[in-house]
Formats: sequence, structure tokens, C-alpha cells
Amino acid sequence: MYHHTLRILLCCSDASLESSLRGSAPHPGFTHAITAAGANDLASLPALAEADIVLLDAPALEQLPAMRSSARAGALFVCVDAGAAGLDERHLCLLDEVWAGTSSAALCSFYLSRLLDRVRRQKDHDLAALQLNTAIDLTTDLVWFKDVKGEHVKVNQAFCRLVGKSREVIEGRGHYFIWDLEPEEYAQGEFVCHETDKIVMDSREVGVFDEAVKTPQGMRQFKTRKAPLINSDGGIIGTVGIAHDVTDIANMTAELDLVLQSIPYAVIILDAHRRIVNFNERFRTLFGIGPSDYIIGEPRQVLRQRASDRLGFVRSGKHVKMRSAVDGREKYIDMYENEIFDIFNNVIGMICIYRDVTRQRQIERRLKQRADTDDLTGLFNRHYFFKNIPVTLPVGAGLAYIDLDNFKYVNDKFGHCTGDKALTLTAQILRKHLRNAVIARLGGDEFAAFFPNGCTEELLRRRAGDLLAAMVGAYDGHEAFRGLSASIGVTLVQLPGLSREDLVRRGDVAMYEAKRFGKRRYCFYSANHE
Repeated sequence: MYHHTLRILLCCSDASLESSLRGSAPHPGFTHAITAAGANDLASLPALAEADIVLLDAPALEQLPAMRSSARAGALFVCVDAGAAGLDERHLCLLDEVWAGTSSAALCSFYLSRLLDRVRRQKDHDLAALQLNTAIDLTTDLVWFKDVKGEHVKVNQAFCRLVGKSREVIEGRGHYFIWDLEPEEYAQGEFVCHETDKIVMDSREVGVFDEAVKTPQGMRQFKTRKAPLINSDGGIIGTVGIAHDVTDIANMTAELDLVLQSIPYAVIILDAHRRIVNFNERFRTLFGIGPSDYIIGEPRQVLRQRASDRLGFVRSGKHVKMRSAVDGREKYIDMYENEIFDIFNNVIGMICIYRDVTRQRQIERRLKQRADTDDLTGLFNRHYFFKNIPVTLPVGAGLAYIDLDNFKYVNDKFGHCTGDKALTLTAQILRKHLRNAVIARLGGDEFAAFFPNGCTEELLRRRAGDLLAAMVGAYDGHEAFRGLSASIGVTLVQLPGLSREDLVRRGDVAMYEAKRFGKRRYCFYSANHE
């Protein structure tokens, strides 16, 4: 990880020590640069200003204060001749190590090995501290270490920026000072939480918390992860915490929720795994989700199955049919689904909008019905009738063409209102007696009934006769209608390939033939009538 040239200054006359030092193997990551000096003015040596280790004996102790002042911070000063030196408190406070003596090569090697281990450990410690400080300062999240009393041992720059205080001011202080809180204010609020520290220390596990913090910039919301610090003996020595400021995200979430609730349709938001993330009140109402039904996190399929069981939910493409959760009435829903993409164009979710189109469907159905239906009689109109008769007809298809007799007389004598009643009554009779036919009012007092299949001449004659009798009987029951009757032309497809136009024309021909023979009768089409 690192390489360091260890600069060693020898300020002693012990030749065996110098020999041992030059013969010692450096630790991994180190090389040695050894400089030997005499007993002259040691404090002015250029090598002193760069030395990591200074080894000196008794004659050099008098220059120790000046040497210490000239050396760089962190240099280690070692007295190698403690037995001969008259060490006092003045010297000891300036020394880092004192060797009892270096009379033997083994003892000299022992001292040197221990000294080099100390330097290596210090370098490892410095590197670890540098790495830790660089890492925690690199993140924009708040990072801190606290002891068991809650005092901050170390914090990162993001922490300092948020509270507006330097590391030197923060480290060693507790919550009230750092966050500028009075104890009474802390007790009444939820600004910073001692309790979460205690939770992780008691559980000895990582905890995730939502914490609101009063900062110089106002209230901020944090998602905080905390863990206990456990030493090698298994004892708790404090906690470490990382806090991510989610205030802006929370505000965006609140804004999104406001927009979601303002949309006039039922809306649900899913994640990438089609689990429910959010929904609005209209969705809750539409699907009958009660206040105690917690569906966040559920797969959409679970909700759909529940809706299928409770509400008869059936989906066909983008259309949904279901019973209302409020009144049980049938509802028609149009569903719009759109995937949600992140900035890398990955699908991260889906938004589904359910629009109630029941009213629209009802209106469309009425409009379609009106387009196909005669307003007065409720029968199909001419357009629908011809649209539903095949262009080429099969054998066994039949047609009855009905025209009222003397209808103009009733209209002229009793008025159009009475005429309309006569037409309405006629429609009722046709529906009652020609149940399997497609019946239409072709215009004025002309009606037609188409039988798609299964007809014979005998069947058509019988039906025409029964219909005529029913119509005459019904008309005779009303004083204004007693002059009314009907002329009916009946025709049957006996050979394949007859066209729709020919079928209607033959019915019309047969009807006029019935009128020619005195009205109030039916006539079966024959080629002789042409």
C-alpha cells in the first residue's frame, strides 16, 4: 500500500550499533537511509530536519532540547546509552525510548526490531487514519463515531458543514451542543435520537432509522444507519452512524402524492417487480380497499385476484369490466399502462390509470341503438335491417313485407298522434308474433320481417295468416283503428344465390298483389306476379 524511506540519524560513537543497524533487514514497504554524525553541533545538521529516528548517546544529550526543536514533528528520539547517561526529568520528557544498553549484538537487534515495529505500526495507523478520513470526507452523507456516552469522537466534513462547526469544535461534544438544542427542547421533540444509539448498542446489530434533525438550515429528514462499535474483547465502545439527507426526496414524494391524489382517475404505481408502491384514494374506492387493508408491497396479481373474487374483475386487453365496490353496479373501465424508466432507460416500474367509462359506454350504446332503431316504434330501422340481411341468401330464408291498409285515412281523420299510436301498436303485434325474425320499420306504414333460415312455404303462410288475424283483431278493438288492416307479401328463398335486393323486391311485389286483390290479406310470391 505504501513505501517509505526511513531516515535514521546516528548521533553516537557505538560502532556495533551502527553495524547492527546497517545489517538489519527493513520491514516490507520500508528502506533505510542511515546517516552517522559526530558529537559537534548536532542541532544544525541538515539530516536532522528530515530524520524519522534519532539515536543518541550520553554525550549528545546536552544538545537534546535544541535537536528536538530542529527536528520535524513526529521524529523519534532514542537514548541508546541509558546506563552511562545521567538521565533526569529534563531529558526524559524529550525522549521517546530509552535503551538500557547495546553491549551485545542480540540485545541491540532486539531493540532495533522493536523500534522498527513501532515505526511500522505508526505508519500503518497513519495510513488507516488517512484512508478513513479521506473515505468519510468523500461522501456527502453525514458520518460520525460516538463513544458510549454519546460524545462525538470523529465526524466528516459533511457533518461539519451541516451543523456549521469545525471538527475541532465538534469532536468531544454531545448532541445538545452540536445541534444547538436545549435539553427541554430535545425532550419535547424528535430532532436527534439518543434512543436509536441505545437500540443498536443493546441489540449489537445494525439499525435503520428515520430521524428528523433541527439544523441551521431548518428541519431536515434523514435515513440513518447505525451500528455498534465492538472491540476485540467483545465490549461495546460506541456507535458509528451514516445519515442520508432525504428531505428533498421526501418533499418530492409529498409533491408526487399530492399530484397522485389530484388526478381524477384511479391510479396505482408499481415497482420493477410489479409490486404496489403507491395509489390514490380513487383507486382505493374503485377497488373497495378498506382503511385497514395494507397493500403496499403486495404483488399486483394478488390484488387482481382479490378484485376478481370480490368484484368480478375481468380484463380484456385495455378494458376492464367489474362490479362497483360501492353499489354493486356493473362498471366499465379503460386501463392505461405505461412503464417508468430511469435515466439509463431501465424499466423501474409502471403507472396504471383506471378510467371509469361506464357513463360513456352507456351513451355510446344509446347512440348506437338510436342509429339502428326507429324512434317511434323501437323496431330496427331501414339502415340496420339491410345491413343485417346477407348479400346472398341461403335456401330456407324468408321475408314478410307488411303495409298498413287505410293508414292515410286514419292519419287524416284522427291526426298524426293517433297515426303514431297505430304504428306503435303494429310494432307490438309484430314483436309478439314474429319472435325469431329481424323486424324493421322501413318507413311510413311499411314494415318487414326477415327470417334467416328454417322457413318453408307452409310455415310462412301459417305465420302470415296468424299475424294478419292478430293485426285485424287488435285494430278492431280501437274505434279510431277499425278501418285499418294490413297487406302482407310473403316470399321464400327456394334456390341458393338469391340476392338481398331480389328478396325484398319479391316481398314488395307480393304485398302489392295482396292489395290488388282487395287488401286485408297476405299473398305468397310467385313468378307470375312479375
